[in-house]
Amino acid sequence: MSAKGPTNRMRKRVSGLAVLFIVLGFGLVGIRLLYMQVFHNSFYVQQATELQTRDSFITPNRGTIYDANMQVLAESASVERICITPSAVVDETKVNKGISAESQQQTLATILSDTLDLDYDTVLEKIQKTDSMYEIIAQKVDKDVAKELYAALEAADCQGVYSETDTKRYYQQGAFLSAVLGYVDSDNNGVYGIEAEYNDELSGTAGRIVRVQNAKNIDVEPEASTEIPAQDGNSLVLTIDSDIQNVLEKHLETALADNPNARDGVSGIVMNVKTGEVLAMANLPDFDPNNAYQLTSERYINELKEDAAKILEDAGVSATISDTWYQEGGLANLPESIQNNDEVVDALGEARVNILYKTWYNPVVSSNYEPGSTYKLMTVATAYDLGVAHAEDTYVCNGSMMVGDWSQPIRCSNTSGHGTQTLTEALMNSCNVAMMQIAEKIGKDRFYEYTKAFGMFEQTGIDLPNEEDGQFHDPDVTSEWNEVSLATASFGQRFTVTPLQELNMVCAIVDDGKLKQPYVVKQVLNADGSVQSTTETTVVRQVISEKTSAYMREAMEQVVAGGTGKNAYVSGYRIGGKTATSEILQEEGDVEPRYTASFIGVAPMDDPQIAVLVAINDIPESSPHGGGAIAAPVVARIMEEVLPYIGVTPVYSDEENDRRELTVPGVIGLTEEQAADALGQAGFEYRVVGDGDTVTDQVPASGVRIPASGRVILYMGESKPAEQIEVPDLTGLTPDECRDTLEQYGLYLKQTGVASSQVTGSTTASRQSPAAGTKVSIGAVVTVEFSDTTNVNDR
Repeated sequence: MSAKGPTNRMRKRVSGLAVLFIVLGFGLVGIRLLYMQVFHNSFYVQQATELQTRDSFITPNRGTIYDANMQVLAESASVERICITPSAVVDETKVNKGISAESQQQTLATILSDTLDLDYDTVLEKIQKTDSMYEIIAQKVDKDVAKELYAALEAADCQGVYSETDTKRYYQQGAFLSAVLGYVDSDNNGVYGIEAEYNDELSGTAGRIVRVQNAKNIDVEPEASTEIPAQDGNSLVLTIDSDIQNVLEKHLETALADNPNARDGVSGIVMNVKTGEVLAMANLPDFDPNNAYQLTSERYINELKEDAAKILEDAGVSATISDTWYQEGGLANLPESIQNNDEVVDALGEARVNILYKTWYNPVVSSNYEPGSTYKLMTVATAYDLGVAHAEDTYVCNGSMMVGDWSQPIRCSNTSGHGTQTLTEALMNSCNVAMMQIAEKIGKDRFYEYTKAFGMFEQTGIDLPNEEDGQFHDPDVTSEWNEVSLATASFGQRFTVTPLQELNMVCAIVDDGKLKQPYVVKQVLNADGSVQSTTETTVVRQVISEKTSAYMREAMEQVVAGGTGKNAYVSGYRIGGKTATSEILQEEGDVEPRYTASFIGVAPMDDPQIAVLVAINDIPESSPHGGGAIAAPVVARIMEEVLPYIGVTPVYSDEENDRRELTVPGVIGLTEEQAADALGQAGFEYRVVGDGDTVTDQVPASGVRIPASGRVILYMGESKPAEQIEVPDLTGLTPDECRDTLEQYGLYLKQTGVASSQVTGSTTASRQSPAAGTKVSIGAVVTVEFSDTTNVNDR
């Protein structure tokens, strides 16, 4: 029997029900629309507006940092911050045409990662956060790169990407002054140095722009946009003089190259004695603040390689890490065999960060060291000021001295003894035994009080971050502060200070006893360039009398003229100073004692203008490590360039006539008699080559400056040789041997280093310029630095 189909009556019922459902459906929609548009219209308008509103920040321009001569050291420029609205990336009309959401997201990820040099997977992950309205893809994007990006996006018809104005910090001279400047992070906040200390001044205040935009980030209602402008940051004018900073860094680089075993590099400061202004400050190796997380120093890269090798060995991992990881870091730059080993990855990352901290660190203000013999200046100044020591007093040194209940004699640097010496001679000889005898007369209480008065227990107050205090013995603990610790403190051992504290103390000693607060920012400028504030010199306290200061200046000059500081001599200038070779605590694995070699120089001693400290840090005993031998010559080189730069005119004594430079007159065309008269008036002797009637050529040429001791060559009837001469190697020769050797080549000697009156058989050439083997013309001047390793011990 066949089934019956629906009857007409049934069809009418179904049709009626369908109509009823349609009417009910439209009715419900209508009611919903009425509810939304009438009763809750404001609520849903707000919701829709919030979905379309883009609220972005306007990054203010960070203030510029200038040197003392208004040269730009750090400035900010406008760049782009590339952002996306993940929920707006997918175009539904494309989906309807068969281009999937996933495909659109992948296309955008490819363009962004390729153009901006980013990791594809990381970009795609952000794009797929479709519940997010705001994701930052890249910051600090240069304008030309952003332009290239938007051209690629337009060509691919991508949406959801937009940019915000940002600023990028540029350090015009790379690593120059990096220890002082510091750097900024990705959010333009200062990290280390001036950037951190003055972050609030430099940062400014961010502005805002509120826009109503569609899914393609096009303004829907431009007239509804609201903008609160950013307020740019203030600028800074430093006390740093770039020319002096260049001199300091140049000679520190040479010192670092000459002392490859200096585990903690080299440091230096140049300070205005009278004001407390820091004219230059550096620590090497350094870093480039434009890319602070990149290692550039071969020294530190090699140190990291050693650390990494130990980590891999301890973990039992056999792998080769690329140089890229050592320089730039990053998980992706590690071998795949390491990437999944979290423990090793963490250990390697920590090791790399530790090395980076060493490059960012400024030990001049943030690292304590035992000052060693430079502290003898404080001991002598204190004793003289108290009247317990006088210039004519004498002290006997037999090479060592028993102190208190200490079981062993405390030795002098000269274990054979200095014999009987005056107070000034004790300082010149850097005699530990004399200092212990002097400190005994001062007494523990007064020694402690003067140490405190010179600022050794407190921060100097310099406007740089992370300044450390000095660490001295506790006077209330007998086991810490007793006869023995007084004896060792008298020559700067068994307590610590910062290099800045030590140099600031010396400035007070030579500047009539006035202790000042050092500073590096001279002025704060408003955003429009007007002066907001100017730093004035602050005298913290009067520590010693003007009379004591005058004596100390004379004594310090004698240290350089004929004592342990003779390698700091600069002809024509009155240099004073003090050497130091301080023993430091050994680290695990050290097989020999290690030292910090330092020298503090002041000039000119009749009216001190500048003070210079150079420290060569953490040197093994097997290397040259005496402050007088390796630090004093560096200070001399700095002084030789800086003093004439700041306007100090050289004045030569009769003993320094051989160092005086004179200008050679032109005598071509004259007879020998006429030439002899002209040269004699200019202060020169001469010799003749040839037998012509008149001078046809001369060496050196007219206008060249050579030492007064040099002889001019007169060519009579012939020309000087045209071929170039190869500069001989003068290393290890005495001044007389150098002069004779160069004269044979037709070259001239410019002698620097030890004063001629202090030259001994052990005074030899330690460096020369031009270097041996360099081709030069006849008559060229070869500058030779002489140094002496005798009587420069200062422990």
